Amino acid sequence: MSTAPLSGIRVLELGHYIAGPFCGQILADQGADVIKVEPPEGDASRGTERLSYNDVYFHALNRNKRSVMLDLKSGGGQEALVTLLSSADVLVTNYAVGIPERLGFGYERAREINPGLVYVHASGFGNDSPYAERPAFDGIIQAMSGLVHLTGEPDGTPMQAGLFVPDHVTGLYAALAVMFGLSRRQATGEGSFTDLSMLDSMVSLLGPCMAEVLQLGVSPTRVGSKVRRSYAGAYTASDGHVYLAPMTMRMWTALAGVVEAPSLLPFFTAPAADTRLEHRDELDPVIEEWTRGHPVAEVVARMGEVGVPCSPIFSVDAVVSDPHVRHRAMVRSIPLEGGSGEVFVPGSPLPVVDAAFATGPPSVGQHTAEILGIDPGDISRPQGPAARPSRSE
Repeated sequence: MSTAPLSGIRVLELGHYIAGPFCGQILADQGADVIKVEPPEGDASRGTERLSYNDVYFHALNRNKRSVMLDLKSGGGQEALVTLLSSADVLVTNYAVGIPERLGFGYERAREINPGLVYVHASGFGNDSPYAERPAFDGIIQAMSGLVHLTGEPDGTPMQAGLFVPDHVTGLYAALAVMFGLSRRQATGEGSFTDLSMLDSMVSLLGPCMAEVLQLGVSPTRVGSKVRRSYAGAYTASDGHVYLAPMTMRMWTALAGVVEAPSLLPFFTAPAADTRLEHRDELDPVIEEWTRGHPVAEVVARMGEVGVPCSPIFSVDAVVSDPHVRHRAMVRSIPLEGGSGEVFVPGSPLPVVDAAFATGPPSVGQHTAEILGIDPGDISRPQGPAARPSRSE
């Protein structure tokens, strides 16, 4: 018998792109039987060219799942959907507001079919937002959450983050919502509905910035490669860049010794006498005059010897080769469909089931017959009552 945390839990994933599939991936890693319910044309983010950007991204979000193809605009598809809903523990979707209702799997209908269903709907703004009908992608949420405004050089153009942050943060919150819903169901026997907003998910990270505005009356602005309200940031070395964080007085004193600049010391003489931030424009050039004359490895080593936090600023090429990343199994591979090669994907920061990386994403509808006992080509035609779908072992 499997001891995986979510063994025996069936999840219906009616999602596309990132947030919904990322949530489903997290749950699959913990042993859930994740069934990806796709339209005949498949998830909109499936790659059409083997090992293209879209293809490898799809692999990173959809491994170790099963796929059922349903035309939810047909009677047969709706009948099959009822069968799936009746057997599910969880439904996760990140379709736009209103689409679940139009396609027959809105929460009210799903609850009628399965009162114990844990249902999580992630959308840009949530079902009851004044912006509910607006289209929302990751970049829109970055822009509306303040992330773009806070990113970039002080006198430069606001910039998007280099990763799809809102999509992934929302996927993480969706997985948390599933776990909370399952815990509540175990205690009460009742299902639940979580109306999750991408914008809310990002606003939840604003913490100190929100307090600056509402308590201090200060509007946070871009600080480039520095850290807001802390003396830390990026500096140029002779062959790259480093990140330095001399946060305490001891660290500042040690840094001043390494860069041979006693002129730095008067700006931090006691915990209550730290004037560095007010003089940053004159202090940073002193530090960078030294770092520019030394390679990254030497800067990191010299600072490490005296206890000043310092690291290289890695390119992604360097990240995937780093000893820590390799030792912690954060670079993994999964097989391509048909066993004709492999695709490299990120590992999981959490313990996962042994089979998590053994199987790549399913082809569209690959498991339709296995789960529903119906040939995918017949789903568009009306069907009689179907047997309870089979669960994966």
